[in-house]
Amino acid sequence: MKQADLVIDRERHARLRYELALRGLNLADIARQAGVGTSAVSSVSIGKSRSAHIESVIAKALECEAKDIFPDRYKPTGGEDL
Repeated sequence: MKQADLVIDRERHARLRYELALRGLNLADIARQAGVGTSAVSSVSIGKSRSAHIESVIAKALECEAKDIFPDRYKPTGGEDL
């Protein structure tokens, strides 16, 4: 997936923040778990950038799979669309 193919999705970003808050977490917590800055997590969450690692950390925190949160970033067969 090319940078130009990424989709900005503010609704998904808000939904992820809400779901994390329900679990007592926020983007800074995800950033610490992923070993990256909060802005990197925010950028992935909103759709400005792509990181399979950050996507997987978010998914783990929400007890689901990254393809469930970011279906536009994964092939229907389950493989990553990098």
